[in-house]
Amino acid sequence: MKSWFGLAALSAAFAAFTPVAAHANEALPTIDMVRVPAGCFNMGSPVHEKHERPVHKVCLKGFELGKTEVTQAQWRAVMGDNPAQYAACGDNCPVDRVSWNLAQVFIQKLNARGGPRYRLPSEAEWEYACRSGGKDEVWPGVTSPDEVDGIAWFNKAAADHQTHPVGTKKPNGLGLHDMAGNVWEWVQDRFVTPYPVTPENNPVIESGGEDKRVTRGGSFHGKVNYVRCSIRNRYAEDHTDGRIGLRLARELP
Repeated sequence: MKSWFGLAALSAAFAAFTPVAAHANEALPTIDMVRVPAGCFNMGSPVHEKHERPVHKVCLKGFELGKTEVTQAQWRAVMGDNPAQYAACGDNCPVDRVSWNLAQVFIQKLNARGGPRYRLPSEAEWEYACRSGGKDEVWPGVTSPDEVDGIAWFNKAAADHQTHPVGTKKPNGLGLHDMAGNVWEWVQDRFVTPYPVTPENNPVIESGGEDKRVTRGGSFHGKVNYVRCSIRNRYAEDHTDGRIGLRLARELP
């Protein structure tokens, strides 16, 4: 495990892809970002799944995180296509059926446009932001299962077995929408269990564990226990699934 400080360029992730010029024919819809302040928190859960242990202290520098999941319109503007299984949901719905590898290509092409440089959040950054800045929240912005319907598209039948437009449920305490449900979100880290407890500052797991990458937040398909802030899932880097999308992060300006 290593920190964002001194992290080498993601050459291994990009090795299989040749850079392609960004599509200039379609203007990129605004990507709203939310400032996440620096701080420390206890990552993980002592009472849920074993992969969420041990609970350990993590300290993070400030960063920015997408107010919503990347939408189908945003993806198409950069990539020129729309891979979503739920394309009929519309431009403002989260893009889905995206592999971790393809998410890296999307970010590479987006950054080729110039301006602020985007990336995937680390797993620690994602959970810290989900918890409204490291608060003791089981779900983003709420603590009771009775409140989850107000902040998440989840529970399959209740979500009509599909994704929904982003930002239509209440945000958490930082103003971030859909951190629970709608689609699972890729993060940068490889899946390691139990959690490594060092380094404490700005951890990013790039070695060890399984040869898979972590997804966070649950989806419209999951029940209430599977849209918690500390829930973890993992898939191979080339895995695609109609329940998986992404959210962008970037350094503070």
